Amino acid sequence: MSDASNAEFYPVSIGQVLHHRYRLLQRLGSGRYSAVYLARDQKESSYKAIKILRPDCYNGKHDLFELEIPRHLRRANPDHPGYQHITILLDDFIHIGQSGNRHVCLVMEPMAEDMKGFSFFFDGAKIPNLIMKRITRQLLSALEYAHASGVIHSDIKQDNIMVKVRDPSIIDRYLKDSLSNPAANLGEYNFDDISELIHTEVVLCDWGSSSWVRKHLTEMIQPRLLRAPEVILGAPWGKEVDIWNLGALLPELLDTVQMFSGKATVTGGVYHIKHHIEEIDALFGPFPSEMLANGNSKLVERIFDNDCKIRDCTKRPPAMLERWIQCLDGPEKTNFLSLIRSMLIIDPKERKTALALQRASWLTTG
Repeated sequence: MSDASNAEFYPVSIGQVLHHRYRLLQRLGSGRYSAVYLARDQKESSYKAIKILRPDCYNGKHDLFELEIPRHLRRANPDHPGYQHITILLDDFIHIGQSGNRHVCLVMEPMAEDMKGFSFFFDGAKIPNLIMKRITRQLLSALEYAHASGVIHSDIKQDNIMVKVRDPSIIDRYLKDSLSNPAANLGEYNFDDISELIHTEVVLCDWGSSSWVRKHLTEMIQPRLLRAPEVILGAPWGKEVDIWNLGALLPELLDTVQMFSGKATVTGGVYHIKHHIEEIDALFGPFPSEMLANGNSKLVERIFDNDCKIRDCTKRPPAMLERWIQCLDGPEKTNFLSLIRSMLIIDPKERKTALALQRASWLTTG
């Protein structure tokens, strides 16, 4: 994004004080609809992260899910174990830029880095088994809390899983070093020794695409290759989509295995929904007739015949999870694949809940 665009969408500058309280110190990153800044809370003498939303996204004139849902999660049940594994909205306010645009601003605790950055601590960007178990338990606890609170995250990906800052003093060190080294990364300061990585704490963040169980923000959700089958086919969906989404992501974090590509050489290696459906069917099929009956009729008729079988199915090598996961063996591998299979069940009614999954053998042994 150009400097001109930045100025238009985020009319703030380093050193500026927002809401008579938060002095902006550094821009941490930006997405399609927001930018995040590290700030000094002059009231509490602590660091905060300020997420500034673009005015052309929500216009700042009405309640929005990205504000409503974090407010709800903040107060729904703070005693729940999963509460500490979601981003907590500490404050919110409206910032009016010089042009008169209204920007919704969300205040949260700063985080060290996302899973993409965190994975590079390890050989081959593969997060070790024991650490992945810890992270998975925390994410399932976060989903258990969200689902019990009537909220669906709907956008679980590496970018939206953040590592907590272990000690606020590392932010002081980071800011000091970043003056002479603009390439400094906060995550590099979070662990003084590799032995500390086993104590990693994560949160599920960015609730901008989340929905209420009873009221959806949009019907087309989730990262394309991590999308639940009911979403792909345009069938009704609920909180179970988060279970599929996380289940498809875990092999990527543990062993850099991308579960689905949606591509085939016969169509030039370009993504097609049909190929994605074929991949899902090969591993976890067949598709239940009820889902097909409730899906987008034109799409379903194009892909499936009257017997609920895929038309002209592309010939592929046999799909085998056992062969794909290479970083584990023995009971650990068996237990991990059992967990994945209980999450990636095509029929959402058969998927285990976030609470039940926390009792899976892979997560309770070793």
